[in-house]
Order: sequence, then C-alpha cells, then structure tokens
Amino acid sequence: MKILFNMPFELTAEHRAAVAQIVSGAELVVMSVTDLDTVEGSDVDVLVTEPVPRDLARWPKLRWVQLLSAGSNHLRGHPVWGTSIAVTNASGTHAVPIAQYITVTWLMMMHRMPELMAYKATRTWPNRAALAGRVVRGMTAGIIGYGGIGRESARQLQALGMRILCLKRDPSDRVHHGGNPFPGTGDPDGTIPAAWYAPDQIGEFVAQCDLVVVTVPSTPATEDLIGAAELARMKAGARLILISRGGIVNETALADALRSGQLAGAAVDCFVQEPTTSDHPFFDVPNLIMTPHMSGVFTDYWPVLFTLFAENLSRFTSSSSLLNAVDAKRGY
Repeated sequence: MKILFNMPFELTAEHRAAVAQIVSGAELVVMSVTDLDTVEGSDVDVLVTEPVPRDLARWPKLRWVQLLSAGSNHLRGHPVWGTSIAVTNASGTHAVPIAQYITVTWLMMMHRMPELMAYKATRTWPNRAALAGRVVRGMTAGIIGYGGIGRESARQLQALGMRILCLKRDPSDRVHHGGNPFPGTGDPDGTIPAAWYAPDQIGEFVAQCDLVVVTVPSTPATEDLIGAAELARMKAGARLILISRGGIVNETALADALRSGQLAGAAVDCFVQEPTTSDHPFFDVPNLIMTPHMSGVFTDYWPVLFTLFAENLSRFTSSSSLLNAVDAKRGY
C-alpha cells in the first residue's frame, strides 16, 4: 500500500512506526503541493491532503482520501463524488481550540475587552461605569450545527452557567457520530441542550438567544442561513459568533445590524472572500471582532489529526466504516 501525505507537516519516526504497525510494509511519501494534478498518482492507494486531484483517471488505485480540513465545501462539484473513493474529513480535531475561541471572544465582548484595551494605548483613565461587564450566567446560547465544535462549545458555555439551545439539520438525531481526539470533551450523547430546533424554526430559535454561535458547515442549504430577517428576530443587545465558513451569515445584513445597534456585537473568523481585501466593509463596522480564519489554527494540529488518521487507517485496512465519512449529498 502506498500512502501519499500532501501536507505542510512532518511525518515523524513515531508516526511512521505507528503506520507500520497498522500496515506492514506500507510506502509513505510526504510532499506539499497545491495542484495534485501535476503529481504522478498511479500507484497511490491512500491520499492525505487538502486539495484533491480532479484528473482521477491518473489515480486508478486511489480508494480513500483523508482531508486535512473539517470542511469539505471546497470539493463542491468535484469529480471525486462520481467515484467509489471514500472521503473523510478532519471533523473533531478543531473542536477544543475553536470552542475555546468561541468562549474567549464571547467573554471579551461581555467584559468589553476591545474597549478596555484602549486604556493602555491612550494612557487615560476611563469612565469605568460606562465600561462595566455583564455576568453571562443565566443567559441563553444557541448553537447552530451540533458536530464536534458545536458540542464542545455547548459544554464550555454550559460550564459558564448558560442555558444551551441547539439547531441542526435533523434534531431527532442527537448522538455524535464523528471522531473526537479529545477524550472527556463535547456532548457525545446530546444531553446538554435544553431544547432542539430544525432549520425551519430558526426565527423562533434566534429570538431566545443572547448569543448565537454558527458552527454549521457550508452547503447549498446553509448559504445565507442567517440574513436580515433572522438578525431582526434576535434580541436587542444579542451577539453572534461565526467560526465555520463565510456566506452562512449574510455579511451585508450583519454589518447593517451592527451599525444600527440591533446586535450589540459579533466575532467573525471566516469570510466570503479569503484572504480579505483591505476594503472589506467589516473593517469599518463597530463592535465587531475580526480574525483571519484563525479559530482552528493551533500548535500540534498534525499530531491530533494523525490520531484520527491512524484510527481510520486501521478501519480502512479491516474494511470497517470510516470515521467522518463525507456524505456527497449533504456536503459534509
């Protein structure tokens, strides 16, 4: 078996030994290219990568692709879906760091940290009463999308004393089916949410929330999931955090809601166009924390992902069901 790792990470001796224990004699090749259609792939059985070659006729032995990303929206319309090649994503590997990002940006907004940080820059003692923080205990957080990230976010926010609501494609399916490399985290059985909602109940859902957290994947069904109508239904003074993909929350509508004061604040980590250009309208929007798609970027990412890959490699060699298999129809 030949396994090609197309990635910017190092395959250590320990990683190689772990693979050898699963597949004796496997050939492991590491490279880092952006266009795999320039690579000779005729003898590759397994591919670990972000980009996926389009000319799959040149990869006749390929049977499984492990993505480095949790999202697979970059494969929308890709010819791989017309083949029997299995595709798995990295869902779960980002759960803890992204949930931490959600928790910290929520607390930053509630404790007025962006404004308080001006104290050092201006060297001027502020009106402290005007910058008072708020206690989040007893508030309601609504999680849109309840995969690994949504479940760990729910756990952390519940630990702050918040009531948790959940909105997902199928609210009757409450068990987590993906991988989780962080034992003891998340909400594997779906016991945390106080109530569950379907996408067609989004207006009722957002109207109850002090915080809306968007973790749902980018698919045709989630494009513009939250627009002007949904933002208008949110509580005056509510806040929103977007960490999954741009386009799920309408950028123009979000900017308008922040300018008008309908929303008290937001944190946005992903955008319709990435990298953003210097004239992106968000740069001039008040009460908005912007970060350059960093919520899931953390040190030691590859060792965490390798744990998932090794588990799936063992399953692959035994013809068992793979963790995080991407459904072509759903898009995730």
